[in-house]
Amino acid sequence: MHSIDHSAIRAVVTLYLEGMIWGQPDKLRRAFHPRATAAGHFGGDYLYSGPDEFIPEWHGLATQPPGTPYVAEITLMDVTGDVAMVKLTDTCFGDDYTDYLTLIRDQGQWQITHKAWFVHAKAG
Repeated sequence: MHSIDHSAIRAVVTLYLEGMIWGQPDKLRRAFHPRATAAGHFGGDYLYSGPDEFIPEWHGLATQPPGTPYVAEITLMDVTGDVAMVKLTDTCFGDDYTDYLTLIRDQGQWQITHKAWFVHAKAG
């Protein structure tokens, strides 16, 4: 794999993070494939949906103002040909998450095709 693949994948992950953390749905729409899926537990509910459902759901939640620093780290990036998996830890909506993002490159462009997340319990 070339470093350009890593850079392109990181750029999509950055769009995703800024879209979620800064409440910018346009960035989320650019990061996700239109037929992507997202699944995980949030607020005690199991959520499974596509971008047309989950982007508006997240957009209404409290986020940080655009441009403010945020906490996030790619802890694993595995790429095989045109498929990548990214494990990401981040803080969003006041909670700590582990996100697993599956990306596929089509016509030279990487997009997230699936997001699965885990919300970590707060200590105390």
